[in-house]
Amino acid sequence: MGTAAVVFGSLAAVCATIGGLTAGGIIPLLLPEFTWMFWLIMSGVLFLASIAFSTARRGGGGEE
Repeated sequence: MGTAAVVFGSLAAVCATIGGLTAGGIIPLLLPEFTWMFWLIMSGVLFLASIAFSTARRGGGGEE
């Protein structure tokens, strides 16, 4: 699960970078659907997935 968290976190960082570059006008739109808003929302979803994988590997549980 830790490897999945790292992979999803890395993908989220890449999506955030692409979103920032698209919003700043540094790189053009790849397709009309892939706007800066798409990339930043995708980044947020992937960050949430990495958090879920990161906390799932700890095993949780209230009993000691």
